[in-house]
Amino acid sequence: MCGIAGLWDPDGRADLGRLARMSGLMRHRGPDDEGIVLLAPGGGHRCLGGADTPPEVFRSGLPFAPGAAGGPRAGAAPFTLGLLHRRLSIVDLSPSGHQPMCGADGGSWIVFNGEVYNFVELRHELEALGDSFRGTSDTEVILAAYRRWGHDCLARFNGMFALALWDGARHELFCARDRFGVKPLHYQWDGRRFAFASEPQVLALTQPRRIRVRPEAVRDLVALDWVDHDARTFFEGVLSLPAGHHLVVGEKGLALTRWWTLRPGRPAGARADREAAFRELFTDAVRLRLRADVEVGSCLSGGLDSSAVVTTAAGLLPHPLHAFTCAYDEGPAFDEREWVRLTVAAAGARSHVVVPDGADLWPVFDRLAERQGEPTAGPGLYSQWKVMELANARGLKVLLDGQGGDETLAGYFRYLPVRLRDLAARGDVAGFLRLVGPVARRLGWPTTLALTFEPWAPAALVAPLRRRFGQGKDRVLAAPLRRLPRPDLPRPPRGFPSALSRQLAFDTLQRLLPSLLRYEDRDSMAFSIETRLPFLDYRLVEAAFALPDGERLDGDDTKAILRRALADRVPAAVLARRDKKGFETPSDVWLRGRHAGEARRRLLGPGPLDEWLDRRVLAVELEDYLAGRRATGLQVWRWLSLEAWARRFLAGD
Repeated sequence: MCGIAGLWDPDGRADLGRLARMSGLMRHRGPDDEGIVLLAPGGGHRCLGGADTPPEVFRSGLPFAPGAAGGPRAGAAPFTLGLLHRRLSIVDLSPSGHQPMCGADGGSWIVFNGEVYNFVELRHELEALGDSFRGTSDTEVILAAYRRWGHDCLARFNGMFALALWDGARHELFCARDRFGVKPLHYQWDGRRFAFASEPQVLALTQPRRIRVRPEAVRDLVALDWVDHDARTFFEGVLSLPAGHHLVVGEKGLALTRWWTLRPGRPAGARADREAAFRELFTDAVRLRLRADVEVGSCLSGGLDSSAVVTTAAGLLPHPLHAFTCAYDEGPAFDEREWVRLTVAAAGARSHVVVPDGADLWPVFDRLAERQGEPTAGPGLYSQWKVMELANARGLKVLLDGQGGDETLAGYFRYLPVRLRDLAARGDVAGFLRLVGPVARRLGWPTTLALTFEPWAPAALVAPLRRRFGQGKDRVLAAPLRRLPRPDLPRPPRGFPSALSRQLAFDTLQRLLPSLLRYEDRDSMAFSIETRLPFLDYRLVEAAFALPDGERLDGDDTKAILRRALADRVPAAVLARRDKKGFETPSDVWLRGRHAGEARRRLLGPGPLDEWLDRRVLAVELEDYLAGRRATGLQVWRWLSLEAWARRFLAGD
């Protein structure tokens, strides 16, 4: 887990000063080591270190150690490419894991962020083909795999990754991102020069021109609650390399290619066989993610997904697992300690719990704005931040987490009306009648019927529900944003056999999971922690999308296959939970209490929001919320997040 960046300029003006500034801005992503390589057109290179480069790297004598130079014109400008790496040392802690790393051919260089969990198996395969290795890192395996299989090597990787690899033979820069976009890669391209970095603000803060906001992104956040749904960011001219894509930059320009696509599968075997296969896959996904040369802990919310991760990991380790939890004293809606205790006892884990009281809300809020780099859509980030802070204080550098289970296995109640819609569409009257009552008891009859029959219902009936669930909230927008063209929002993909599977694929690939992955990456890396997500092992996800719908939603039971497959390890009371808390934070309690005055000051005082929000409408809506007349806490969070982000990155605060 690291931070990477680079500059490509065919005119030979790779800016070392900008690379150095990028390194400083990403120190939290990799405080253990830093390195830069400058590459010349004739094949020469110069390696540079920094204040955080360990002395043993300088003394190692490795060809990619700082101070090393080689090839024609090694010490002369112009340099057309500069690659930067900030390292959080997790696998191969020795100097042989230092980056930028040079391939055995002497002509390829890589900077890599993430983990390829099956690197041990790949290394054995490559050694059988004649390759040899000087160290034990997965980065060296990636270089060898690329040399052996080219771009097709990506399909062999089981992991989370963002990488940039200079191919000296082809004179091109190859950049790639993992299947689900767990690890970030952002870039700028003006048709000739190319820059990339792990975080978008690193590019914006070091670019020679003034930072400009993309107004459509502000509109989508405020009116629709959409973030991270396409390649464009809040910074004008800064793009995200889409998940499952790679790009090539060279003399012919930039070419973007999708290298992986989620496709529907076909169920194989009987239900019991599928459950056994799921259990085996999940266990192996956790096993692979325990590979590290440092201790691995886990997040634990008390919900089904994190409990499954903790109990599975604990059964694979020879020592107790450290589990980290955030809870609150503001009431049972914010407190899952009852289930945390059950899981800790079942796993024999060592529990660490933080119980914030909200006194540090604003200092944390501003640090979140800086580290996230873009506005956020919900207050769960605060709880996640406190978990990472706690783990960092305990000295942990790697945590497992349960992210991804809700989107791939149908863990949200909002999927139940979609299931009803499928039953109605295929004329399964008996199935529909069996399910509609339990769903209505969860969601209420108006919501259940409106969302079930949404495709066929009058717009006037659906509109109030759309507003409830985050859309149609454009009253607060200022006139310039209201006049923007209608957003061309992505829609659920075709090719999946049911409305439920289409919605799950949509939420996994575009609607929900991308923003959650961004939040997790930034929150964890703010404390120099790597998080690993077993539910997003691509084998497990592809298996999930081969399941019959009834094995994800069995009646009104969510994540049915997970409950059955892991019944031998997850506590029965956790398996039996039918509530869904999410990562709750009592922000409404705090903002309506002692923090109300600061919320008013930030949102209603002079500042960067004037250009985007109608202050008159904003004041009315804010007071209705603070007085408890409207349950619009998510909207208020988004306004506050937008204000803090703009103040940090646009107003120069």
